[in-house]
Amino acid sequence: MASLKFDESLVKIFEQPPNREKVERDLAAKLVEQGYAKLSFTEAILQRELTYPTGLEFGSFAAAIPHCAPENVNTPALCVGVLKSPITWGRMDDKNQTCQVSFVTMLAIIDPKDHLFMLQKVVGLIRDADLAQRILYAGDPAEVYGLVHAKLA
Repeated sequence: MASLKFDESLVKIFEQPPNREKVERDLAAKLVEQGYAKLSFTEAILQRELTYPTGLEFGSFAAAIPHCAPENVNTPALCVGVLKSPITWGRMDDKNQTCQVSFVTMLAIIDPKDHLFMLQKVVGLIRDADLAQRILYAGDPAEVYGLVHAKLA
């Protein structure tokens, strides 16, 4: 993960997220505000998610991995959202189905090799049920950052 920027300023805890779009807008805004993504990034994320949803379900836990084309990215980075109340998200494996997402990892990536590598790492994190529960119950962004960084590093 050395080539991706990630720190606790790129973690947001949502107590009562209203919907997928709000979560995506808020996480994308962090990446744009910090200069990692271009102004076009937010709209590109929203549009891509409508066509190619990114929700993944693993037993009782579901996560989403929104991302978009590299031309919307300035510097590779990762932004994480923890949803204390799960929200409905389209599934990656069947876009006609949904799942209840509690964890979002937004990728801002330029190199396709990094994209595949990070997808594999994030799926590994999601599949770790114990770690997923610890992330969901984390009390602040610093704690979430520590748990996610340790697994993705």
